[in-house]
Amino acid sequence: MAARARRFGPFTFDPEKRLLYRNGELVALMPKTADLLHALLERRGQVVSKEELMRRVWPDTRVEEIGLARNISLLRKALGDEDGQSRFIETIPKRGYRFLPEEQPADPLEVRRSARRLVLAAVLLLGLGFFVYWQFYRSSRYVPPCPPGAPRVAVIPFSCSGGPLCASAFARPFEDLLAAGLARGGIRLVSPSTVHRYVDNGIPAALMGRLLGLDVVLEGSVAVLGADVRVVARLSDVHSGRLVCSESFDLPAADPALAQREAARLAASSSLACLSKGSSE
Repeated sequence: MAARARRFGPFTFDPEKRLLYRNGELVALMPKTADLLHALLERRGQVVSKEELMRRVWPDTRVEEIGLARNISLLRKALGDEDGQSRFIETIPKRGYRFLPEEQPADPLEVRRSARRLVLAAVLLLGLGFFVYWQFYRSSRYVPPCPPGAPRVAVIPFSCSGGPLCASAFARPFEDLLAAGLARGGIRLVSPSTVHRYVDNGIPAALMGRLLGLDVVLEGSVAVLGADVRVVARLSDVHSGRLVCSESFDLPAADPALAQREAARLAASSSLACLSKGSSE
């Protein structure tokens, strides 16, 4: 009865003729290397000791382990098994060698279990995403509707330098007035108190913008220059960090309340004009 051909990967081995084929093409093997392959394949999946391999391949000759190692190396080269990760022949330190068993087909039951686990994980992630959206991003019915494509904007606290003027908290009321002016312009404006919670926790404006789903942020500075107060307002794109537009206003500092109202009106007007121009392009 003819011995059954052994197949592994792209190879077929004829044990009777000791011939090895790769995708139907003959692969040259030395006779002893072919005998070595035959001995390993007969015990496929099992560890074969070095002594047993030497007895079977060289039954009438005494050889050293170096001869066995050389033929293992030639066999690995013929099988393309030299890339450091054994696909066919595994070395078992201080014991011998093992021709790796064929990959077993996946257990259908385990495949179904894995698929169910993946589906469950996807459903949980989807549910978590919906919960986060519902709790943190969905507007209540009291928020007036905005035109389609209206930008989502937040006013970042302005820096202030100017001694007594900053000590009188000029910047914070100014930001509130500015936010009120922007809110009347048909944009989606994040509440200043929400912005301050992020800022007070040390969250950078760029990260805050992404967490809040912003398009642009309005930031700037307030500085006293002699008898005037200079307010600089800058609109920046959250996604690219690029400056969209910037305006500065010099107003008399003698009446801080009047300066606040006028600077907020001018900054809101110029920012809305800039946003309107950008959305129409």
